[in-house]
Amino acid sequence: MFIRFVPFLFALLWSTGFIGAKYGLPYIEPFSFLATRFLIVLVLLGLIILVLRPPFPNRNKAYIDVFIAGVLIHGIYLGGVFTSIKLGLPAGVAAVVVGIQPVLTVLLMCRFKSPLTIAVALIGFVGLLLVLYSGESFNGMQTAFDVGVESNVFSYLPAVIALFAITFGTIYQKKFCTDVHVLSSAFLQYIPTCFIFLTAVVYFELDYISSIVWHSELIFALLWLVVVLSVGAVLLMNVLYQHNSANTAASYFYLSPPFALILAYFFFDETISLINFLGIILIVVSIYTTAKLQKSN
Repeated sequence: MFIRFVPFLFALLWSTGFIGAKYGLPYIEPFSFLATRFLIVLVLLGLIILVLRPPFPNRNKAYIDVFIAGVLIHGIYLGGVFTSIKLGLPAGVAAVVVGIQPVLTVLLMCRFKSPLTIAVALIGFVGLLLVLYSGESFNGMQTAFDVGVESNVFSYLPAVIALFAITFGTIYQKKFCTDVHVLSSAFLQYIPTCFIFLTAVVYFELDYISSIVWHSELIFALLWLVVVLSVGAVLLMNVLYQHNSANTAASYFYLSPPFALILAYFFFDETISLINFLGIILIVVSIYTTAKLQKSN
């Protein structure tokens, strides 16, 4: 019974990432933020593992596979998104770029052999665009395009890299890592991720560490991202990919922007327009149809 609710609970928790970023980034540099987050996560998961003692892989290749998935899903993906935003790409544009993931996953998995599956994935992407339309994120998107292509090329590049990282990372995890315990998998994935961001801090943000402001909002953001996202949402994502096809699992990422929009309505008094609501409906239809198509195959 619980498995049926995992996709929706995952999408809800995953969508709260913007809350942590919005609260935390004014007080700390992006890579320092991420490095601190994953250091805390490793300590927390390490303590949980000492208590629960989940099984770890008994093959060296399994460790390599989980490390690769972690670098792609957490390291390159988050690093790319945060870098793009730091370079001036509006969050709404970044959301659209990485929001192509379910479509790209379908294209890679079905290799253009199922026009209906591709069409359903595209419907979900149209829904994503409508969810972002006319709100703060879309206004930011318009501003970005008005500035000119040349000045935004470099800000788009990390987001595109992040798109391919999360796409190939989730496909790779589905193919090679589903036999690893979800708790062990999450812990192992965070080891190279943490190393990547610590290295980024040394190379890019070492001079800014003294300027970190340990405000209550930053502490709240860190705790939220550690407990809700890096532990709760990621464990659910691992379960999601163990019990669903890559296409179906990826389609649930479409639910994150609608959930984020609803949360923004309650937390930041942002509005939900009729067009946004239509986008939510299209996303739900796309996910439901994708699941039905997968079961019929």
